[in-house]
Amino acid sequence: MTIASTRRALLAAGALLPLARPALAQAFPSRPIRFINPYPAGGIVDLVMRTHTEELAAELGQPVVIDVRTGAGGVIGSQQLVQAPPDGHTWMMAALGNLVGPMLTPSGFHPVEAVQCLSLVSHSVSVVVVRGDNPARSMEDFAAQARARPGQLNYLRAGNGTFTHISMELMQQAMGFQVTAVDYRGLPPGILDLLAGRLDVAVLSTGLVKQHIADGRMRALAAIGTTRSPDFPDLPTLSEMGLAAANLDSWYIAMAPRGLPAPVLARIHAAYVKVLSTPAVQQKLRSVGTIPAPSLPPAAEVQAMLAREYTKFERLIREANIRAG
Repeated sequence: MTIASTRRALLAAGALLPLARPALAQAFPSRPIRFINPYPAGGIVDLVMRTHTEELAAELGQPVVIDVRTGAGGVIGSQQLVQAPPDGHTWMMAALGNLVGPMLTPSGFHPVEAVQCLSLVSHSVSVVVVRGDNPARSMEDFAAQARARPGQLNYLRAGNGTFTHISMELMQQAMGFQVTAVDYRGLPPGILDLLAGRLDVAVLSTGLVKQHIADGRMRALAAIGTTRSPDFPDLPTLSEMGLAAANLDSWYIAMAPRGLPAPVLARIHAAYVKVLSTPAVQQKLRSVGTIPAPSLPPAAEVQAMLAREYTKFERLIREANIRAG
C-alpha cells in the first residue's frame, strides 16, 4: 500500500468514528436494565422507583427490573452498583443514605467519584411524627418530654447515615434532647411499631404517613425540608421554627457506575427527561409524597450537585460528631 493510499484509508476510518457513537447509542440497551433498590420494599425509594419504571422500559425498549439489595443503610446496594460493568444496564435509585452511609461505614468506594448520575428524579418533604395520643403538639413539646426522660424515648432509624438518622441527630443537638435509636431494615415495620406505641417518634416522608395523620393515628410536629409539604401546607418547617441547622432536603437520584460511555449516558438521560416530563409520571410522584424535580438539568449538573452535597454533609457530620452505631 502506498503512502497516499494509507493516508486515504486512515482518513476514511476517521470519518467513520463519529458514526460509531450513534451506533453505540442505538445498540443500547441490548438486554433488560437492572435497577437496584438499596432499601427495603415498601419504603419511599421503592415507591419512587415504581412511579416510572414501566414508562422507562417502554421508552428504551427493554424491561427495567427492580432488584432489591438492602443493608447497611443503603451501602450494600451502592456496592452492588459500583461493582457492575459501566455499560448502562445497571442503575440504582439513590437517596441521602447512599451519599452519607459510606462516610460512616467503611465501603471501599467514594460515593460521588464511583458513580455517574443519570437524572434527578424528585425530592420529598419529611415530617416529624408521634403517635396520635401523644400529648405533644409541637417540636418543643416533644423535646421537653425527651429532656425529662433522657435516653428513655426512642426513634425509628433505618440505618447509619440515612435521612432518619441524620435528621434526628441534628434535631437532638439543636434542641438539647436525647432519644435512643431503634434500627429497622425498612420503614414499614417501624411505622407499625410507632402506631403500636413501641416507638415514640420518627422522621418519615409524607407519602408513608399522610393517611395515618388524616385518621388521627399519628400527629405531625414539623416539616423537614426547604419548603413546606404540599400535603400539609399549614405545618411549619424546622427553619421557620428557628431550627435551620437541623433542616435537610431529601432527594432521589438515578445513577449508574462511573465510566458510562457518553452516547449511552445521553440516551438514558434523554429517556428520563421524556418520562419525567409527562403529567402522568409527575402525578404518580406526587401521589407517593414526593415533589417532581422542577427542572431536569443535564447529568453533569446533577453530578456537580451530588459533589456539593457530599462536601456539605462531610462537614456537617464532622462538626456534629455524628458516628456510626
